[in-house]
Amino acid sequence: MTVRPHPFFSGALFARKSCFVYLPEGYEDTDQCYPVIYLLHGMYGSESHWLLKGNAEQTLDRMISTSQLRKSIVVMPNDGEYGLGTFYMDWYDGTGNFEQYFIYDLIPDIDKHYRTIKAAHSRAVCGLSMGGFGAFSLSLRNPGLFGAAASLSGALTSTAYVAERFSRSDVARMIGPLQGPYAQEYDLQVCASKRVMDEQRPALYFDCGTEDFLYNTNADYHEHLNQIGYAHRYQQFPGEHNWKYWTEHLPDALSFIEDYFASQDK
Repeated sequence: MTVRPHPFFSGALFARKSCFVYLPEGYEDTDQCYPVIYLLHGMYGSESHWLLKGNAEQTLDRMISTSQLRKSIVVMPNDGEYGLGTFYMDWYDGTGNFEQYFIYDLIPDIDKHYRTIKAAHSRAVCGLSMGGFGAFSLSLRNPGLFGAAASLSGALTSTAYVAERFSRSDVARMIGPLQGPYAQEYDLQVCASKRVMDEQRPALYFDCGTEDFLYNTNADYHEHLNQIGYAHRYQQFPGEHNWKYWTEHLPDALSFIEDYFASQDK
């Protein structure tokens, strides 16, 4: 298996960017096309953290070699590298088009340079913490882009909660007035309610540690999805908001993604 850096240019951010790309064994020896999984980091993180702190390469090697996960291309990007974390959003004040960077620059460049299956049924996104928010936001707001989304300890809540919990001085720059229409566009409960009847709605998986400060948020999101009738898979395990938990439970998210891929083979 190979992990390589992949540089590209982002027109949305007018900046040079880079990500890491995991290529499965045998990639260079065949003309086969592969599904793609995007792994998103959390606040204060970078594109290297899944590799350096989360043992993602070892987990992928093990799961693919034991047929728990089909051979896949796995992309580990950064969030746009602004401030403490961008939440993978286009900011209200125009600071940066971090959602457009992901959708219009990163994904097309990966599809251009690697043998990907260029369809939602073979594209998934998974993230931790802020990246969990990003995974659900990107998939719910852009139907037909991702077939499945997974979150580990994600901030799966309203944008108002993000503002209150993190007390960040730049939140108003990100989402504008808390009760305004722009903030509502990124509220994950609102997003799920809008998408619940859509045939292209993404399959959703999320889990959280019972000692995590975001546990109640995840439990509330699970309840919201139940109330609106959005089919999903939710699990909770002992654990806190740390790399020990995310390393241990990345396989759970990847197993869900494999189940989704398998369902599309029929």
